[in-house]
Amino acid sequence: MSAIYHKLFSNLQGKEQALSDLAEIIKGQQINGSELSESGKYYVMNGGIAPSGFYDSYNTEADTISISEGGNSCGYVQYNSSEFWSGGHCYSLRIKPTSSIVTQFLFHYLKWKETDIMALRIGSGLPNIQKKDLSKVCIAVPTLDKQQQLITLLSAFQMKIENEEMYVINLGVQKQYLLSQMFI
Repeated sequence: MSAIYHKLFSNLQGKEQALSDLAEIIKGQQINGSELSESGKYYVMNGGIAPSGFYDSYNTEADTISISEGGNSCGYVQYNSSEFWSGGHCYSLRIKPTSSIVTQFLFHYLKWKETDIMALRIGSGLPNIQKKDLSKVCIAVPTLDKQQQLITLLSAFQMKIENEEMYVINLGVQKQYLLSQMFI
């Protein structure tokens, strides 16, 4: 998707705004690891790219962008389509009612800028991204119509990629089955 993002966003016309002007940047709440389970209703996003575990309640609404705040993957941008628990090493973005930006557009734009966001990390033992630095990330905000056009296009690409990935997985399963049948 990076080449697609580059093609669509590198010359995008729109009003330049700081991320903090568009969204409230909220630091999550730490949960003790012993309180997490292997399954549950709500996943817990902390400082990584995959959930740390599951918890019985959530502190962040669906349709939210999260950005890993600490650890080796700090700066990782993720779109969350369902409620989740935002942990102590996770930032969540809540779109401000006064901003004219669509959450999914902002996600794709931030995903394009993910390398720049990751470059904001400081520290070496447990690197992290400071909220004050993240708040200054500059976003080009086009018209709402243009945002919707880009969301539609990028969603189609994303669906195509997901379908191709599932196809490859299914081919692998079929291959294993056929190989096992050959050597019975």
